[in-house]
Amino acid sequence: MIEFNEEIVDLLNDYFSKNEEYVESVLLASYGFNIQFVNFNIQCEEKVFATISGKEYEWEDAPNSGPWGALGRQQALSAKLKSPTLLGIIFRSGDSLDIQTAVGQYESVIFSFPPKGKSIVMEIF
Repeated sequence: MIEFNEEIVDLLNDYFSKNEEYVESVLLASYGFNIQFVNFNIQCEEKVFATISGKEYEWEDAPNSGPWGALGRQQALSAKLKSPTLLGIIFRSGDSLDIQTAVGQYESVIFSFPPKGKSIVMEIF
C-alpha cells in the first residue's frame, strides 16, 4: 500500500525500549510470514530477509528450510528504516530481520498492536 516511515520506526522503538519484546512465535505459510512479539504482531506479505547465526535467509511467498524458529525467544533491541521499502529489526543476539513493503493496491505489511479502549490499533503498509 504505502512505504515505511519514521513514525513506525519510532513506534516500534518505543515498544522495544519500554518492554522486553521477545519473539513468541514465527508462522510461515504460502500466504504470509507472521512474527508474534509479546505485545504486537507483524504480518508480512512481501519478502522477509534474516541474518541468523551469521547466515542470510529469505522468505518469499512460500515456506522454506531457513531456521526461522531460531528467532523464537529472541529479544528485539531496535528498529531501523533501511530504505522506504525495507524496515530492519535487530535482536540482542546480533541476528536481524528485514521486512519489505511495496507500494500497491494491497497491503504488504500489517502491524497489529494492543487495542486502545474499544479501538483496534493497526498500521498498514
